[in-house]
Amino acid sequence: MSTERLEKIIEKRNTLESLAIKHKEILHDAFLNKCSDLKDEQYLRREYEQQIDANRDLQIGIVGRVKAGKSSLLNALLFGGSTILPKAATPMTAALTVLSYSDKLKVTVRFFEPGDFTKLKEKSDAYENKLRKLENELFEKARKEAEIKAGGFTKAIFDEAKARNRAACDAKRTLREDIGLSGAFDQYQKIKASPISQNEVAGQIKELYPNSVEDISTMLADYVGSEGKYMPFTQSVEIAYPNEKLKGIRIVDTPGFNDPVPSREERAYQLLKISDVVLILSQAGRFLDANDKAVLDKITVKDGLRELFVVASQVDTQLLGDEYFGMSLEDVYSDIASRLSQQARSVLTTCNESGAFDQLIHDDGSRVILVSGDCESMYLTFANKNSWDKDKVTIWKNLCDNFRDYFSDKDEATSKASLRRLSNIDVVESKIETVKQKKNEILADSANKICTSWENAAEDLKRGMKDAAEQQIKRINECNINSLQNEKNSIESFCMKVEAGISNAVISAVDDWRSETTKEMMSFVNDLQADAKNDAKNARTEFTRHHTYTTGWIFKDYHEYTTQHTRVNPVQLRAAVEDYTGKVNNNLKNEILYELSQLKRKISSKVAIVWATKAAEQNMDEDAVAVKINAIIESLNIPDFKLPEDTLPKELRESGAKEDEAGDHLLAVCRSYLNELANKMSSQLIDEIARYAGAIKKADLASKLLEKYRKDLDNLIHDIQNKEQSINLYEKVIEELEVIA
Repeated sequence: MSTERLEKIIEKRNTLESLAIKHKEILHDAFLNKCSDLKDEQYLRREYEQQIDANRDLQIGIVGRVKAGKSSLLNALLFGGSTILPKAATPMTAALTVLSYSDKLKVTVRFFEPGDFTKLKEKSDAYENKLRKLENELFEKARKEAEIKAGGFTKAIFDEAKARNRAACDAKRTLREDIGLSGAFDQYQKIKASPISQNEVAGQIKELYPNSVEDISTMLADYVGSEGKYMPFTQSVEIAYPNEKLKGIRIVDTPGFNDPVPSREERAYQLLKISDVVLILSQAGRFLDANDKAVLDKITVKDGLRELFVVASQVDTQLLGDEYFGMSLEDVYSDIASRLSQQARSVLTTCNESGAFDQLIHDDGSRVILVSGDCESMYLTFANKNSWDKDKVTIWKNLCDNFRDYFSDKDEATSKASLRRLSNIDVVESKIETVKQKKNEILADSANKICTSWENAAEDLKRGMKDAAEQQIKRINECNINSLQNEKNSIESFCMKVEAGISNAVISAVDDWRSETTKEMMSFVNDLQADAKNDAKNARTEFTRHHTYTTGWIFKDYHEYTTQHTRVNPVQLRAAVEDYTGKVNNNLKNEILYELSQLKRKISSKVAIVWATKAAEQNMDEDAVAVKINAIIESLNIPDFKLPEDTLPKELRESGAKEDEAGDHLLAVCRSYLNELANKMSSQLIDEIARYAGAIKKADLASKLLEKYRKDLDNLIHDIQNKEQSINLYEKVIEELEVIA
């Protein structure tokens, strides 16, 4: 994005400042009075970069559980169908992967931080403790059931070893659903079994330089492959290489479930939070089922540009149902697309407490994209079928058997066209390209707005300086030299008469401002806190769990009952906290600037009254008083408030949903932390407003104002005594101002 307008604004601002310094006695107050929006060059550049960030790549976040088809999609999208990114076998081998453009091929591997190993051990131990407890509970339950059936004679029919073995299997199967614990246990066992010590790799970053894209796969096998030497220790992999499709974008493939590795979880959260596009991958055969809940929980509302799409992967597996026998490929595909779109709306409506999925729910279905990474790979490598793995060979056979008019070894053109249709990768590429254009439009609009604001401020600054020069010419022409000499002769007695009154007026205005501003700022922060607590409350949802059990031995009776539960999503809680701190840190500055403008008005008004009352004959009007006071206040440091953003409680850094008491505890932690932040902010507000009020009192505005009055009077007398020369000088100043574009 062009920064020509910014450079012109900076040049204009700096030229005006140079002119103000050159003609300090006349222009400098006017400059200070009008430059609050154009403080200095560094300020303008920093603000522009923060708001525009034109060089930032469009970030695309991909979320989906293990085996959702993320690797296949990325291989098809970016690597010509070659298997460069290995498929993750388990949640713990699913390292965070970042892909970006670079002129040179480079792979960066980040290993776990020291604290990650501690956390993994804690969760592994918790898993083993929970496993033993559950095994014992299931074993005792089996024993009691056997006693009931046998009328108390358990020894005759109860096989203890068999029951113990069955309890162990059932306990493992149950805990396998707790990805956070079971995944940590699996990972930690791999770490303990590895010949590599934690100290060798903890916190390390390794850079690799493959000779070709094909070499990436071989290298990655060592770090993220299921049997890789460094797999137990790998946090993330960043691949940068020269691919035109990656120009202007950055793709982040996040682990899909509750990650027990703190550094990886944190990095994935931060990257996903700032993503401009989020692709939610879910297998078409198990589309957005209960296991995808952990994936959806990671997605929060984002201010600004964000586009959401649901990608139904492996759609080729859905074409072979009996209900589709004899139908055309187009009709089958259309039916599947309609069904999955309806299902997406239904599922997302039930988990849309924060409004994150509004875009998808109210869409016409175009945001649900059916893809097949394998079909794209087959399309791209059709001439070399011998390279296909067994999964692709099976897909091809099924397609040829069920849709003979579209797939056959004899008709390459039709087969490739049909594979391309099923892959749908071109639609994914099209969506990304559309968002890229939209991002550019939004950035351009933001750049236009901020530059227009500064251009207006620069023009207002120029106008204010020109007015100051014209006012001086007017004074030179209108003021009587004898009156001014008399005024100068009586200046010291006048200053003694008026100084105390001005000081009292300033103190009174500052005290009023301090009291009112403290209340206003406290109310502002508390309102934001109330909003955050309400957002946190919405992270708690209620649901019903259905249970079944049987009674009887020979003639069994089946019974059902329900229990009511609550679930709290920590990602939503974290989003509520971060939204609160962000709004405080971003918006409080504007509130303070508004309050400072009120302070300037209060002081100017009260001082002007004192001036008019004590010495109406003295040569300074209310506007002149205001200009001088504003210039003095502008020279003081503006109060700066900022809430800490890196002290989030560890409970809120996790992404796994908590139920019932555990969820209520999490909600209490969030509320307590919000209270803590509010208390810190309140303390900052009170102290900083008091400091600033004290600084204004110590600045001795009365003395500075009167000193400025003396100098202005001397300058005016000098200018009148050299009237022609002085007027020529100020007219030249005006000409210099007018030619500044």
